[in-house]
Amino acid sequence: MPMKPRELRAEVLNATGRGADGGVGAGGGEGAGLAGISVAAEPVGRDGAGGSGESSGDSEPKENAGAVERGESAEPNVGAGASEGAKTSVAAEPARPLGGDDGDSDPSVKRVLAVDLGASSGRVMLACYDGFKLELREIHRFDNVPIESVGGLYWDADGLFAEIVAGIRLAAAEGHPILGIGVDTWGVDYGWIGPGGELLRPPHHYRDARMARHAAKLVRRLPPREQFELTGNQPNAINTAYQLFADLEQEPQLRELAAHFLMMPDLFHYRLSGVMAAERSILSTGGLLAAGGSEPSAEVLARLGIPAALLAPVVPAGTVLGELRPDLQAQLCCGPLRVVAGASHDTASAVAAVPYGCGDAAAGGADRGAAGLSPAAGMTGTAENGAIDSAAGLSPAAGMAGSPQNPAPDSAAAQTQPASRGAAAFISCGTWSIAGIETPQPVLSDAAYECGLTNEACYGGGSRLLKNITGLWLLQECRRHWNAGGEALSHGDLAALAEAAGPADSRIDPDDPRFAAPGDMPERVRQFCRDTGQPVPGDHGELARVVLESLADAYGRAIDELESISGRRIAAVHLVGGGSRNRLLCRLTAERTGREVIAGPVEASAAGSALIQLAALGELDFGRRAEILGRSFALERYRPAAR
Repeated sequence: MPMKPRELRAEVLNATGRGADGGVGAGGGEGAGLAGISVAAEPVGRDGAGGSGESSGDSEPKENAGAVERGESAEPNVGAGASEGAKTSVAAEPARPLGGDDGDSDPSVKRVLAVDLGASSGRVMLACYDGFKLELREIHRFDNVPIESVGGLYWDADGLFAEIVAGIRLAAAEGHPILGIGVDTWGVDYGWIGPGGELLRPPHHYRDARMARHAAKLVRRLPPREQFELTGNQPNAINTAYQLFADLEQEPQLRELAAHFLMMPDLFHYRLSGVMAAERSILSTGGLLAAGGSEPSAEVLARLGIPAALLAPVVPAGTVLGELRPDLQAQLCCGPLRVVAGASHDTASAVAAVPYGCGDAAAGGADRGAAGLSPAAGMTGTAENGAIDSAAGLSPAAGMAGSPQNPAPDSAAAQTQPASRGAAAFISCGTWSIAGIETPQPVLSDAAYECGLTNEACYGGGSRLLKNITGLWLLQECRRHWNAGGEALSHGDLAALAEAAGPADSRIDPDDPRFAAPGDMPERVRQFCRDTGQPVPGDHGELARVVLESLADAYGRAIDELESISGRRIAAVHLVGGGSRNRLLCRLTAERTGREVIAGPVEASAAGSALIQLAALGELDFGRRAEILGRSFALERYRPAAR
């Protein structure tokens, strides 16, 4: 019988820990694999970026806003040559340190840790909130390098957990109380947990080839259009449903050997707290959750032969799972910080930090409805956000009706959206780009399916209607290729060269399959232009300009599709993540979409994680997020030229 989450607490305390050297991983499962799998630590897909924090481009192609910040976060204000006439700034309040580096511990400052894991690197961010503004500071950054073996391509979950623990140690060493910790990651991947609470083997990487061997059989059982109708997700061989199906086809013994599978952030939350749970936003990425609901689709599970018992209890984003395990508290001298399953899918976290109404917030009063805040962002009484099973010891999510810690927001204000002002869309821009809008319910129309739109869960209920687009991966690979040849170009250098090059005469399709894999990206861009009869870009600046203008064109098409299919007029676009630093891209996006672009915050996933944690712990009113974000981060506006 699968063990219940609380029964696993005693097991994990005995199964985990490597002593006081900072390396902590799961015992019992380390090095042990099913069917004789042995995993050797062989780096895969590295681009030699070192500790710069740049993504290798191996980010999850559908759902990685965590890599968003890593796309260009090391480059301040790249593309500074952007036209000043098209841009205005919404300045943040003058900075005053909240982190306590001077050794004083201000009891009014509340601190949480936001762990943001992307598919090529991760970081532990310290968030400090004084009731007025939020401050983020990077505590620890580390690489996330896949490991390859005869058995396939895997994630080093033990190594990643050791890095998370190292980050907690560094934050605790500063001597200030930390209230909570939450983890967000890319989507679709998971780990298998044994009946004793052990990790049975390292989690497979979504680029592992095993799904292709079984995809045709899955599609016969569950045709693509039906997958979309049942789950709201676009069919994709990397989806969790495909991966589970492949695993159970190849290793049917998993039905008896495994107690549960846990999505990646749920796995780390479990190792931190001893509590197993499936957070809704991350589960919604993989083709298992019923469209718009809070439980897996029984029909999907039945038709694919996936036992329902393998899923942990589903909880809404913002659930307090419990305290950090006592052995980790003692080892790290960090106190009883709470483990919060926030919007643990990184794009969901980033969207939680979209500053809807930021212009009004900066002026002192956030008009959340007029800025296009969807009803989803404060809904009460939704089926997917009911009370959590009190027997499991879990707290209701922040902002849900009936939460003793967080009274429900003013639903009338949250749902006000004057048609005359229109809605706001978002683009989470980094290695990959995700354009979308928040909707009260999934959009499951034929048009949405044919356009490749997908639906995923939001914090607070509701859905995100999304279009996934290749992002700054193209420029990252160009830069990697040029620098491997002996150059030393920064992202800022490329932005300046693209600005100086002037308007491009050619365009590429960023989502063309030829651009998906690492390699000589400059030559692929040029070959695309040759193949399509367009002028071939010459120097670095011309080529970078082609890429940026092509991305802006793709963003414009996506926003138009979202407006048409949702039936909601989109008046503005919030561009968050690392790409928001690229002023040329922001300006081009405003021109191509024909809408005002509000750029920032850069650290969107970490900011969203921190806001949700603080709300879940009763330290912040999430309904005030726009004004808090407006005070905390420098935001820039780009207006399209008059037509």
